[in-house]
Amino acid sequence: MLKFIRYKGWNVWPLENRWLKLHVAPHLGGRIIQLEMDGFEFFFVNSLLVGKEPDSTRLGEHGSWLNFGGEKIWPAPQGWDSPDQWPGPPDPVLDSGEYSLTEATGGTAENGVTLTSPFDEYTGLQIVKDVFLSESCSEVIVHTTFCNKSKVPRKWSVWPVCQMNSSGTGIENQYRIVCPVNPKSKFSNGYKVMHGLVNNPQYQIDPHGNLVVSYQYLVGKVGLDTDSNWTAFIDTKSGKVFVLMFQYQKDKPYPDDTCVQIWTTGRGTIYSRNMNKEYKNDKEVNPPFMEMELLSPLQEIQPGESIQFEYRMLTCTIPAKDEIRSVNQFSVIALPLQLLVDGDVISLNGKYGFFKDGIVKLRMVDEAGNIIESLSCLYSEKVGPLNGKDLEFEINNKRDLFDQVAIISVDFYDENNLYLEEIDKVLLNKLI
Repeated sequence: MLKFIRYKGWNVWPLENRWLKLHVAPHLGGRIIQLEMDGFEFFFVNSLLVGKEPDSTRLGEHGSWLNFGGEKIWPAPQGWDSPDQWPGPPDPVLDSGEYSLTEATGGTAENGVTLTSPFDEYTGLQIVKDVFLSESCSEVIVHTTFCNKSKVPRKWSVWPVCQMNSSGTGIENQYRIVCPVNPKSKFSNGYKVMHGLVNNPQYQIDPHGNLVVSYQYLVGKVGLDTDSNWTAFIDTKSGKVFVLMFQYQKDKPYPDDTCVQIWTTGRGTIYSRNMNKEYKNDKEVNPPFMEMELLSPLQEIQPGESIQFEYRMLTCTIPAKDEIRSVNQFSVIALPLQLLVDGDVISLNGKYGFFKDGIVKLRMVDEAGNIIESLSCLYSEKVGPLNGKDLEFEINNKRDLFDQVAIISVDFYDENNLYLEEIDKVLLNKLI
C-alpha cells in the first residue's frame, strides 16, 4: 500500500535515512520537491504555487509555467527554432505532467522509487527516473533513462535541474555555487556567460581554480565544461552543503559545449527568444533561487532504444562562514590542512565536512606512504554529515620529528574503524 504523506499541501512519497528526508512528488512532473537534512531544506519551493494542483491542461494561467521548485529532469538542448530543441518550460508533459510511481523492492536499493513520465509526442521521449536513498551516507542516487518511443531517431541530452533554496533574509553573498574550472577549457576564462551581464559581479574565480557564483539577486546564467565531476551549493550562514556528482565524458558533444550550467534568478534583463526579458526587483513576484544544472552528452536514440545518465546528490556541513575549496568521495574541504611553526610547536588546522559517519585521523607517513609507527596516529575523532569539523591540533615537541621526511595525512575511516580514503595531506619536512 502506497504511503503518501502531506508536504506543503501536496501528496508526496517520503524516503528517509539517518541523515536525509526526501519528498517525491510524482504528480508534479516527477520532482523531488524537497531534500532536507537536520531541518535544513535545500530546495527552493515556490511560495506562489505551494499546494497548487495542476488542472487538466497541466499548465498555469494562460498557459504559463508552473515552476513548483525542487529537482526535475528536462531534455536538452533547449530552443524554439527546430524540432530537435525542447521548447520549454512550460511543458505540460515532461515538466508538470503526472508521473507514475512504483516502490523499489528487494536487493540493496530497496529505499527508493521509480518515476515514469507520460509519453511526450513532441520530443518522442518517455522519462524513467530511479531515485534511491543510500543507507550508508547522506546520498541520493538518481538514475535517469530517456526512452525513444517515437518512430524516428531523436538526439537528446539528459538535463537535471536543481533549484536551490536562497531565501534567507540577508541573501546577498550568503548563498554560493562552486564549480571547478577546466584548466583546458574551451572558454577563455573557463566559463561562458549565457544570459545576463557579461561582467556580472556574482562570478569570480577563486585562488583554487573554482568558479564561485555568489548570489546577489541578479538574473544570469553561466555554463562550464568542467572535468572535475562535481559542483556544490553552500549556505554560508549554516554551513550546509549540497553536492552534485556526475561523470564528465571528455571529447563527447554537449549542449552549448557545457556539462554544468548555473542560473540565478533576480533583477535584470536577459535576451531570449529574440526579445529582451526583464525580471523585476521584487522578491514576492520574482522569488530568489539559484539553479544547479547538469547535462549529459548529446546522444542519438534510435526508435525503441534508450540512453542513461546517473548522478548523485550528497549533503554535509562545514564550519559556518567558510568556503568550499574542493570535494572528494567522502568529504568537502573548506580549509586544506595548514601548518604553522612557532618555536618548538607545530600547529595544524583544517576544516572539513563529511558525507557519512566515521572517524577522522591525523597520521604520519613517510614519502613512500609507510606509516611511521612511533607517530602513527596523532589525532582521532568521530565525525558525520550533520556537523562541520574544524580540526585543530598541536605537536608540542618538534624535535620528535627531526630527520623524518614525513607527510601528515588526514585519513577517513568508517564507523568500524576501516580505512576508506586519504582526504588531505601536507608535507612536513620543509618546516622542521
